[in-house]
Amino acid sequence: MIRAIEFPDPAEFRRRELPGSFHIDLTQGGPNGAAFWFFCPCGCDGPSRIPIGLRIKPETEPSWSWNGSLSEPTLSPSVRQLNCGWHGWLRDGYWESV
Repeated sequence: MIRAIEFPDPAEFRRRELPGSFHIDLTQGGPNGAAFWFFCPCGCDGPSRIPIGLRIKPETEPSWSWNGSLSEPTLSPSVRQLNCGWHGWLRDGYWESV
């Protein structure tokens, strides 16, 4: 398991490039939506972006539901990183491989 570390500053997030780290951009995604930027837990290229909704799954496909926590985020459904093939869950602040 890899701890998901939130970076509020997008520049610091991109500079550090920590596997499993994330940044949420509330300016992207429309009403009740946001962009979840993350570096793959396996350490491959990144960052990647997925659309999320606060406790809802946005109608856009693909998209994920986020529990709203920055310290212990959970996304549903699972996340598949197309660049490297990593597949797993972000649950209670930890990335878990399938």
